[in-house]
Amino acid sequence: MAEQGKELPGYVQREFEEFLQCGRLEHGFLRVRCESCHAEHLVAFSCKR
Repeated sequence: MAEQGKELPGYVQREFEEFLQCGRLEHGFLRVRCESCHAEHLVAFSCKR
């Protein structure tokens, strides 16, 4: 759209920026540990509302 001299509405740009951060470890996570085998996994926070 920028090539045509148009921009996306602000709310679309914000939603897209939030979407790009969803599910990424650097934006927050929790550590899950199995009590029986002690295996650990990192689970990224989801952006689902």
